[in-house]
Amino acid sequence: MYIYLILNILIIIFPFLLSFDRKVRFFKSWGPFFGSFLIVGTSFILWDVYATAEGHWSFNEEYLVGLRILGLPVEEIMFFFTVPYACLFTHQSLSHYLEERKVPFRSWPYVVIGMVLFVLGVAYWGQGYTSIVLIQMGALAVILPFIAPWMLSSRVYWSYMLITFGFFVIFNMVLTAVPVVEYGPEHIWGGDGLFNGRFFTIPLEDFLYNISMLTWYLLAFLLIRRCIDQRRSASREE
Repeated sequence: MYIYLILNILIIIFPFLLSFDRKVRFFKSWGPFFGSFLIVGTSFILWDVYATAEGHWSFNEEYLVGLRILGLPVEEIMFFFTVPYACLFTHQSLSHYLEERKVPFRSWPYVVIGMVLFVLGVAYWGQGYTSIVLIQMGALAVILPFIAPWMLSSRVYWSYMLITFGFFVIFNMVLTAVPVVEYGPEHIWGGDGLFNGRFFTIPLEDFLYNISMLTWYLLAFLLIRRCIDQRRSASREE
């Protein structure tokens, strides 16, 4: 049974159909979305290619269509398109239907957390997935307060993260419980079971992976859209 393909279709089908909602009109933002996919998606796909080759994780052929690109199942590459599409659609919907408010923001807690994560990443250097995701998340925590404080102080951003985090848990629970995705035990922290390096069947590293991926996607999406809007405004003034 092609479980991974079915999951990808279920994830994107309703956001795609609702993209033409008169108020949200997410189809108008397809340009910024494709730009974010090319920048962020390509980076994460390359990480995926490396991690799969190194045995950080693998894929159960029983639940795949059998087509691979760069050593990855085609469904895995689809994941970097369907999931961000659904999540960025969610953000744009929230932007239109949820009143924006500022939330308390200070840069230093993010920097401290980022440095701690970075140190932990170095400490777990021999543990592939754990080390990479800690260092990558640490870098994000240090950089983001300085390049996008407006995002971290946004009520919409945190609502976006909360809602998409819920979907992530459901989606990832299916992938890891079946399992469609299997992890090399020497590359993740802990073993199986609740509070033993996993949340039920989900490795704790996946939570950091999800936060970083969706934040990078959103940042790229918003910056590209801002540039496009500025160019349009400038051309109108001319």
